[in-house]
Amino acid sequence: MNKKFFYATAVLVGSMVGVGIFGLPYAFAQAGFGVGMGLLVAIGLATLLIDLMYGEVILRTHAQHQIMGYARLYLGPSAQRLLFFSAVLMGYVGLLAAIIISGGFLNTLLSPFFYAPVATYSVLFGVVLSLAVLRGIKTVSHVELFFSGLFVAVMGLILFAGWHSIHLSNFTGFNRANLALPYGVLLFAFGGLLAVPIQRQLLVGQERKLWSAISLAVLFTAGLYAVFATTVVGVSGLTTTSDAVSGLYQFLGSNITILISLFGAFAITTSFLMLASAMTSTFHQDFKIHRFNAWLLVVAPPMVLFLAGIRTFIGIISLAGGVALAIEQILVVFLYAKAKSKGDRIPEYSMNIPTWLLYVLITVFSVGVVYFLFVQ
Repeated sequence: MNKKFFYATAVLVGSMVGVGIFGLPYAFAQAGFGVGMGLLVAIGLATLLIDLMYGEVILRTHAQHQIMGYARLYLGPSAQRLLFFSAVLMGYVGLLAAIIISGGFLNTLLSPFFYAPVATYSVLFGVVLSLAVLRGIKTVSHVELFFSGLFVAVMGLILFAGWHSIHLSNFTGFNRANLALPYGVLLFAFGGLLAVPIQRQLLVGQERKLWSAISLAVLFTAGLYAVFATTVVGVSGLTTTSDAVSGLYQFLGSNITILISLFGAFAITTSFLMLASAMTSTFHQDFKIHRFNAWLLVVAPPMVLFLAGIRTFIGIISLAGGVALAIEQILVVFLYAKAKSKGDRIPEYSMNIPTWLLYVLITVFSVGVVYFLFVQ
């Protein structure tokens, strides 16, 4: 495996592993650890299938787009508008959530050296990383690979440090009222479709490796989520907090809190860079907006929302995952079906997914959208 493959894998991992991971332990603890892990396996497999389908759509198309461009090409303007709503909502929520949670992490890490209010750290995080996005996709892909290796090492240290404090009793029981809670959070945590076209760009001349890069990234991410949720829930149980970090202090002390804050800073940094870069590319390529204006259109709204006082966490990522991400997944299924017959390029890989499975995916995600919009 060469550098291109590693970069391509890293950008998808970095796109998925971000702020959403910190909502998983709380959701698992509230619904029941077994329920959460079961949903993690199911949604992880569904994500793998959806991402591979989208990869095939990209490889069946000569012209390069982001997802809204493919929707316009294969499904028409109505689908493009719907996908625009879901993709932009997911993007802005992801960036806003990263800004919200970054303040706590940076405060834990930097306050002994430089004191500032938590909100100030959040604003600095948003400004600095927004400027970094202007350096372009190539720089972002290198940063993704670097940070991916770093937070894997930190994750291993967290597991080692917390292993002896895990209590098996924290993995038992479930709460019927919260059974659906991990669903939206998991969908949000696995959201990374915006990175797949960038993977193709990084694998120019080696497009046949796109299938492997997608598969490795999704499976690796699922494993990372499982380890993190198991460790945090095993240690803190029902006292698990919504950010997964602050509740560990009473069990593991300041050192592990600082360690997880370091992991958090790595994870949300890669997520912000990847997401903001992909959204900028979407506005620039698909809507022909000047690149600087496209960048400003991406980074300004979440900053304005944060400064306006919108600073919740679990609620916004759960709703965004259950609605916006689910709509995106449904449309990818339709894109896949259309590209099979209307694509203008022979793809480097082609899947033969049975029609009944496509209907199952559409039905499950549709039921989830209805639930989050009208029942929850």
